[in-house]
This record gives sequence, C-alpha cells and structure tokens, in this order.
Amino acid sequence: MVLRLKHLMRILVAGALLSALLLSLVGCGSAPQSSGSGNFGGTGTGTGTTGTSGGSEAVSGVSLNPAQLTGGASTAVTITLAKPAPSGGLAVELKSSDATDVSAPASVNVAAGESSATATVSTTAVSAATTVTITASYGTSMAGTSLSIAPASTPTFSMSLQPSTVTVAPGQSGSSKITTKITTGYNHALTLSTSNAPSGVSTKLTPAVIPAPGAGTSTEGISVASTAATGTYSLKTTATDGKKSSSATLTLKIAGADPGTTFQGCWYQQSGHKYQGVRVSVANPGTYPFDADLYNGTSCDPSDWADEFGFGQEIKFGGFDYIFWFSDFKDQTNMSALWHVGPDTSACINYEIAPNC
Repeated sequence: MVLRLKHLMRILVAGALLSALLLSLVGCGSAPQSSGSGNFGGTGTGTGTTGTSGGSEAVSGVSLNPAQLTGGASTAVTITLAKPAPSGGLAVELKSSDATDVSAPASVNVAAGESSATATVSTTAVSAATTVTITASYGTSMAGTSLSIAPASTPTFSMSLQPSTVTVAPGQSGSSKITTKITTGYNHALTLSTSNAPSGVSTKLTPAVIPAPGAGTSTEGISVASTAATGTYSLKTTATDGKKSSSATLTLKIAGADPGTTFQGCWYQQSGHKYQGVRVSVANPGTYPFDADLYNGTSCDPSDWADEFGFGQEIKFGGFDYIFWFSDFKDQTNMSALWHVGPDTSACINYEIAPNC
C-alpha cells in the first residue's frame, strides 16, 4: 500500500490458492536523495478473505507527468493494467486525497485491448507546499502515486518537513524534522512558527530560530492531550525573515484505537535482489494510517533520512500479516527504518542484522 512524489506502493493480499489483491504506487529514485521517492511494495501473507481478484484486469501502476508542479497547472495521469483490458474495455475509478487542491475525473476508461489510459488532472493555486495522493482502483486492485504541488512564487529560501505525516495517539507525542535551505547570497535569520493546531494539540520548535544565513534544521515536537479528538489535521509550519516566508504542511493523524502492532524487520527477496522490509501483524483488526521512514546508517538518525512511503494512508489490517518493503535501495545493508501503524511505531530496525522475511 503506499504513497508519494513518484512513490511506489504495492500491496498483494494473498493466501495459499487464494486470489490476490494488488495495490501499487509507482515512482523512481536512487540514493543519495534530498527527497524520498516513495517507491515500495507490500504483500499480504497467511489466510483471510480477499474478495474478488482483479485478475488480468488488475491495476498495476499509476504515474504522473509531471509529478511536481506549481499550483494552477495540470498533469497527465497514466493508469496501467497488468494485462490488456477485455472486450468492451473497463472503467477505472480515480480519486484524489485532496479534492480542494486537485480535480480528477471520477473514472478513466481503458479501451478494449489496451493496457493503459491517460487523463488530465488539474490543480489550484496553493499557499504552501502540498503532497496529494492520486489513487486508481478496479475490483480488488488499487494503485497510486503522489503529486507535489508548490506555491506560485519561490522565495530565496525554502523549508521542508520529514516525515510529512505524523501519527500520534491521545496522550502521546511525536516529532518532525524541519530543514531550511537558502539560495546563494541569502543571509538572514529565519523565525519558525506553527499554526492550525487543533484543540488538545500543542507544538514546540527546537530551536525556534534558524540563525543567519538561514540554512539549518529544527525539530517540531507535537504533544497530543488525552482529550484530543481523533482525526486528520493539517498543521502549517512557516519560516520567515520578516519580509518573505516559506511554508510546509504537516499532516497530523490522531489515532484513537491501538492496533497492538507487532513489527519484525526483515529482507524481502524478489528477482535475485533483497529489499529493506518488515512483517506487520495487528492484535486488533481495523483501518489504521500507515507510514515508513528509511535512513542511511543503522541507527535511524533523522539527519540521515533517505526515503519515506505511506504518508499516513489508511490501510485495513487484520485477518493476515503484511510484508512491506522499500524498493529503491535494493541490496543496501547499511540502512535502518522506522515503521508506523496507527499510534504504534517499531523499534529502529538495523538491516545489517535483519533476517530474511
């Protein structure tokens, strides 16, 4: 299952002799990267009811051209099937995670005998950098990718958040790393602030000021009171020099139920390569937000962040285990990862010592 700026997510839910469910989000990238590609895969294991298989008509991928644009521009979304469409063609449902900033057709028709179809997705102007997920589905199959939308004007400095989605249970806390970058010749201190926090949520920026020339990092701590309402919220984080400003959106998911997740870090093997993965099982079946962060090195050091996928996408867990894996850093052992299901977070997984899945 998954999401992001050209990110790939595959979820294959299957049991012995059972039909399969495919969910893939497509993208590309290779280390080192300043922003994650989001390419990943996932497969369900064990027993459980999977419903009707997408079979030869399964959606196998979604891609955008371009995947990064300025608000107000349009992009072409291409939907790919595992095999050519049958006689009469088929209509693939298309959805956007943000109907305010992105307008997508409700469905895209793939003609008989064709393996793909392309449609136009339009956007509106945005005041802060935004990542939106575009999802295509048919039968039990689903695929998606992320669209990055930037404000119309680009200041002489910029800021970003990693991770861009944080899931916290009531009474708990979380954090995101803020990074500011400057253009040549820029030399000003930047003051950081956060707005739009819901009732019961408080934030703390450490430090709250990035000293001149303006390039640096800060940590945005997020505390959620036990009385905070569950739901998904958009927190706006802003850096300003007093005249110009740059903003980024942090998606906060306050998860009520505890899934009771068990994480087992492991190597997923496919086509002669191995990928940094995890086996996930939950004690309390339900739909929970999912996210994963990959790091260079073996200690999950935020300064060595390499990739992310999931971005809080809601996934239905229960009835079988899942195996998820990053797919852009194959065979690289000097890496580590943190995996998140609802309010549960894995221990730092060191892939130098992880077993095979």
